[in-house]
Amino acid sequence: MVKLYHLTMSHDIEETERLITAKDEHNDSKCRGFWCQLLLSLFGILFLFTGIIMADLWPQIFNNIMKNKLELENNTLTYQYWKQIPAPLHMSVYLFNWTNPEATLQTGDLPILQQLGPYVFKENRTKVNITFNNNETITYMQLKSWEFEQSLSNGSLSDNVTTINIVINILGEKLQAINKHWIFVLTNYYLKLSNINKPYITRTAGELIFDGYDDALLDVVIKLKPFFPIDLPFKKVGWLYGMNMSTSSDGLINMFTGKNNIENVGLVHSVNYNTKLNVFKKDCSYSNASAGDLWPEHTAMQPNMSIYIPGICSAITMQNNNHTFINGLKGIEFVAGSDVFNNTCYCPSSGCPLPGVRPLSLCGDNSLPIFISFPHFYLADKSYRQSVVGMNPNRTLHEFKIILENDYSIPLKVDARLQFNVKVKPIKDLKILKNMPEIYLPVFWFSESFKIPQNMSDQLLIVTNVLPIFIPYVWLILALAGCVMLILSTYLWVSRKNESFTILDPL
Repeated sequence: MVKLYHLTMSHDIEETERLITAKDEHNDSKCRGFWCQLLLSLFGILFLFTGIIMADLWPQIFNNIMKNKLELENNTLTYQYWKQIPAPLHMSVYLFNWTNPEATLQTGDLPILQQLGPYVFKENRTKVNITFNNNETITYMQLKSWEFEQSLSNGSLSDNVTTINIVINILGEKLQAINKHWIFVLTNYYLKLSNINKPYITRTAGELIFDGYDDALLDVVIKLKPFFPIDLPFKKVGWLYGMNMSTSSDGLINMFTGKNNIENVGLVHSVNYNTKLNVFKKDCSYSNASAGDLWPEHTAMQPNMSIYIPGICSAITMQNNNHTFINGLKGIEFVAGSDVFNNTCYCPSSGCPLPGVRPLSLCGDNSLPIFISFPHFYLADKSYRQSVVGMNPNRTLHEFKIILENDYSIPLKVDARLQFNVKVKPIKDLKILKNMPEIYLPVFWFSESFKIPQNMSDQLLIVTNVLPIFIPYVWLILALAGCVMLILSTYLWVSRKNESFTILDPL
């Protein structure tokens, strides 16, 4: 009996201990479950509101990030691309060979011009003498170099080309300005003595473009110096002589960096310390014109934009034409129209030429009788191309255009095309020029072209098309995950509240 009692008591004690242990374990489990549910609720709230807020604010945040990236600041990726263009440009030069100079001078035939080329050069540009200024601008010069690309060219730099002798033409202009008969007599004498009797020359393509050549007429000018003040602005003759490996062609440029105002990044502030070109009317200056490498973010959405061209010391305004795609990127095409060379602003003292050409004599101290136009007198008055044979203007081949990326106005493709023409005319007192027709004679045109490299366009495609579109979905997925977590935690809280445990109390 006693043994049975002890067995019963022992069993009751063990059962009580088991129930107490189960209760403690249940309390521990409830404690751990409480914190898990609390964390689940907190993370659910965090994910839900973060996802909703970020999905709404992401476009603005992304735009602010991009604006900071586009700002020109030292040691940034934008700065590196600006300082050294990541892909070389190509310059194609086309020379006009004057095939019938004797017939033009003796019988008055129209000059027949044969286009030669292209002679293609790889062009590299590096910014040098860079200074960041306190007024949110940067001052720099541009070192340009060209290397001939035989494989891309149609012809050789040893090709012979006949064209106008620019030296005799300039000399005639200067003598006519002095307008003294005895000076003409003296000049005619020296020209005859030097056996110079033709107003045209035949030189190689390389000499005419970059290399330059010595001209016997320069010696005549030196001999005439004691008699009247005349000085030609070169020691050798060549259309682009002295520009290769030079920083002088573009001058000292000062432009805005975009700091504190991203809408003026890349715009020209001054050139050679001049904030405007005083020889031009106010509306013809380069105000609000890009220096050509960087553009304000919303330029592509504007009806027009301007680019400053150092070679003609002024800006040209281009019109928004249509949209196109470059390497999958949407771009806006801007083209230069007939108003670029309409001469409402750029008239020499002698009077305005017909629309289509612009004198370079207004460009600083440039006294050369050279006029700029689009190739083959594209968009120019028809009288220009009717005065010579060989002009075939074509929009596809001769249009000046720039394509900017749709969202951030990053240059995607550039085709900058200009033609140089020499104004020639008869000067009766100068025998060598007395039979010269009065025309604008094309001598060469060039096309500077650039297309964004594939690797850069792929990166830009991710930035402009992938991140703005798909990142908001990431935030929405985060919000959805937070919503699921809140629903689950709410269910667990309700289940916990309704849960009822019955534990036997041994006492």
